Amino acid sequence: MIKRSFLVFVLLAAAYALFIHFVDPDWDTTQHLQNGNRIKAEEFLFSPDDPQATVIVGSSLAYRIELDSLPKNTWNLGFGGLSIYDGLELINRAGRTPGLVLIETNVLFRSPDEGFLDALFEPGLYHARRSVPIMREENQPSGVLYGWIRRSLLKNAGTDRSEEEEGEPNQVMLQEHRANYALLPAKEEQEAFMGTLRAGVNELEKRGVKVVFFEIPIHEELEEMPLSELGRDLVTTHFPDHAFLRMERRKWNTTDGLHLAKRDAHVFSGELARWIESLQ
Repeated sequence: MIKRSFLVFVLLAAAYALFIHFVDPDWDTTQHLQNGNRIKAEEFLFSPDDPQATVIVGSSLAYRIELDSLPKNTWNLGFGGLSIYDGLELINRAGRTPGLVLIETNVLFRSPDEGFLDALFEPGLYHARRSVPIMREENQPSGVLYGWIRRSLLKNAGTDRSEEEEGEPNQVMLQEHRANYALLPAKEEQEAFMGTLRAGVNELEKRGVKVVFFEIPIHEELEEMPLSELGRDLVTTHFPDHAFLRMERRKWNTTDGLHLAKRDAHVFSGELARWIESLQ
């Protein structure tokens, strides 16, 4: 009985491996935020090193940047719920040498998640996932099925950004962000984060990678609050020789004061694409 069950398992695994190899699903298989972070990270890790590539490093604000608007060799390592330091460490631990790394500066004071990176580079499993695609997060059977159903439903329903509402951001969340952006971390904490950022940038630049900082637009009130101003001051003070890209001030629609609404994320992605072209 056990042998038969094992044989059935092997046959099913082989059949699924052939399906993934020949069909190569190109639809989004993300099931939830953490799953999406892992998929992004693995796609980057298991792709060939490209000295012409551009890599975006950021938080959940950068997570919404649309790659469809950017050059094909652009990677978005904006991780929801994580920090810019996770993306930086991922690039450096993998020893990758993209031509350009863009670092989001909106969320500077969030600590890296060591568990996230340790799970990616876990001995044995890392090499198994590299060699056996069906073991990767994006190829989970439930995710492949869910992504196919979602794509089919969206294709039938159709999508149109012009029909999206441009309502006010969630007022409860906006008020919470107002309170948070009025507070500043202690000097020691500021310096510790800048030290971590400097170490990550230095490691990239040792390998000849160009580093540029950029700010994602947020609610106009939050842009002028103490925490935002502090972030800009620290970046320009600690990295005076690096380019720092900012959009001209205007009203941007956000869902909660921080995260751009879909239409505005699309507009910003287009502007970011033009920035990237000017830097190359």
